[in-house]
Amino acid sequence: MRIVAAGLLLTLALPAAAAERSRADVACAPIPDENLDYACTIRLTDPAGKPVEGADISVGADMPSMPMAHNVAPVKAKASAPGVYEARLALEMHGVWAVKLRLGPPHNDLIVRRLRFGPGKVDATSR
Repeated sequence: MRIVAAGLLLTLALPAAAAERSRADVACAPIPDENLDYACTIRLTDPAGKPVEGADISVGADMPSMPMAHNVAPVKAKASAPGVYEARLALEMHGVWAVKLRLGPPHNDLIVRRLRFGPGKVDATSR
């Protein structure tokens, strides 16, 4: 009975904790004359919508359709304005990639965005 009650309390607490996460908007654009290199901009805000400054962010990617075959080693994002960070991704091919943002202390989080990288453009995708 205690285990069930503890599980119920944990389940009820999870949605509140999830609401306290930072939000990351990711936009990437092809770098001219750099075949599969993309410049990515990350806009990081706290739950209240205020820019998060001084975040430690590493950006990596992998291709969900080919797990373990195509991975991009994480690179450190650099701050360019309050709450805005820049990173360069060098992909191996066009297609859908899961862009992974690892936030270090004090934010400690993993945020994943699926983007379709193609020649000349990048689109968000839900699948």
